[in-house]
Amino acid sequence: MGYDVPMMGLSPILIGLTVFLIAATTVTASVLSPKARPIFAFGVLVMMVGIYVGFSIIAFESADYASRAVISVLLVESLAAMAFMFAGIAALSSGRVWILGLLILIHGAFDLGHMVMGAAHSPEWYEFLCLIYDAVVGFAFIYILSGKTASDGVTRNPEVAPSQ
Repeated sequence: MGYDVPMMGLSPILIGLTVFLIAATTVTASVLSPKARPIFAFGVLVMMVGIYVGFSIIAFESADYASRAVISVLLVESLAAMAFMFAGIAALSSGRVWILGLLILIHGAFDLGHMVMGAAHSPEWYEFLCLIYDAVVGFAFIYILSGKTASDGVTRNPEVAPSQ
């Protein structure tokens, strides 16, 4: 008498792995030194956008011929990845490192676009789990990198002086 919810290829193992990766990423970001946190966040962003480029390369290599659609996917994914990386470099250079968390959230919107369009170059389950990862980790990085002071008076961002 229950509802049959399509799982989009999801399995308990994939869901558990996603929860583990979210926890590992946020805990690692929290325990790193304040100067290392933005670099770690940038590394996470680069890894995230690189995965879609990798999926499009696999689709390109497995195609029987280089169709316009396959080349377009590779081009769009590569340009989007470069845009995210340049925006991340700009955030690092500006000192407003919390923007890296915002870029990760924006990447979640990119995942949502892949879901809505039914992108064929990535696994069916990937976009949904990446969207969840991006949302949680993006908000966590905004908080960790925002420079807000913890209750013990320790600042989270080295560019922001502790409140007196």
